[in-house]
Amino acid sequence: MIDERTRQMIEYYLPNPPDPDLEPGEYYWLQEGFGKPRVIKVYPLDIWPVKDGTEYGLYTKKGGRLVRVDAGYGDPFRGARKHDLYDNKIDCRNHEHNTCEEWERLREIQKEEGLI
Repeated sequence: MIDERTRQMIEYYLPNPPDPDLEPGEYYWLQEGFGKPRVIKVYPLDIWPVKDGTEYGLYTKKGGRLVRVDAGYGDPFRGARKHDLYDNKIDCRNHEHNTCEEWERLREIQKEEGLI
């Protein structure tokens, strides 16, 4: 049984169920700064500890190339945060949980409780 606060966080941050066609370890990420924003599928493979958390190097499935996350400064060693990764394309496009680093834990609770 989950508490009311957790239920509210799930409803707010995870409005849509996960997309069933994502492979294990695959996420959606909104690529911006190179023209029109577009949602692409990525794999977070590199882990970079930074001053205030963790960033992940993102790679595409096709060709396995590193995705440049920081278009503004061109830093190839700048990664994405966990809140930038999504398991639903619509949520990604809408930035539904762009401030919630623990969204995966909420998704697990949502599944355990039978809410999806």
